[in-house]
Amino acid sequence: MWRDDTWYIITASTYQRAPYLVSDQAKILVRDKLKELIQAFKIRLKAWVILNNHYHLLLKTDNGYSLPRFFQRLHGSTSFIFNGWEGKRGRKVWYNYWDTCIRDKHDFWTRFNYIHNNPIKHGYVNNLSDWPYSSYHYYLRTQGEEWLADVLRTYPVLDYLEGDDF
Repeated sequence: MWRDDTWYIITASTYQRAPYLVSDQAKILVRDKLKELIQAFKIRLKAWVILNNHYHLLLKTDNGYSLPRFFQRLHGSTSFIFNGWEGKRGRKVWYNYWDTCIRDKHDFWTRFNYIHNNPIKHGYVNNLSDWPYSSYHYYLRTQGEEWLADVLRTYPVLDYLEGDDF
């Protein structure tokens, strides 16, 4: 059950883990649509990453009951555009999304780091600054490299880097 005073980590996967998000164009579309809907639904987004077949969000909402509508709009609009690009109307693009309640400060910052380190986990890059589709660059620009390194030292994600995301 959604609680209004809680942070959540959300994972959403493409249908059958197909690489529908492999192009820069697809990732930019999801990023831009996410930005638009975050504002429209008054959601606080603390961290995000978009990969080739899934994405992760760390968020909080004033009205958790609106999240199913949020994901319906995000997934519906991006599916429509992806399918239009490829002339495949009606194809299923998104599988589902999963939410996990953040339990405490340690869990929050560990998940924050997990999200940012996901491109390394999946072998897309060796350096986080080489992956443009995450909030890592925002924090690098606004908080600095030392702040990010300190958060990672204090709340390491080694346990979370093994195995599947979903």
